[in-house]
Amino acid sequence: MDEILEILEKDARLTPEEIGKMVGKSTQTVKGAIKKYEKDGVILKYKTIINKELAKEEKGDVRALIEVRLTPQKNVGFDHIAERIYQFPAKRRL
Repeated sequence: MDEILEILEKDARLTPEEIGKMVGKSTQTVKGAIKKYEKDGVILKYKTIINKELAKEEKGDVRALIEVRLTPQKNVGFDHIAERIYQFPAKRRL
């Protein structure tokens, strides 16, 4: 793979000037290569990766892991307890 592509894959925010210095090519050469890669479909899109833990809004969201220890009731088993727990309202986040 071309070294310009390798650099862009790691950090697409770098300017053509910065990339040019890294690979020993002129800014115009780097700009031309990037434009050609975009036109030819080699570069499909630029993507931002977000740290969702740092970006979440503070709305008082609480995350909890709850451990439950129990003994099943006679003739009912664990399914009855699981059904009761499942009925509690919960907000899911993806």
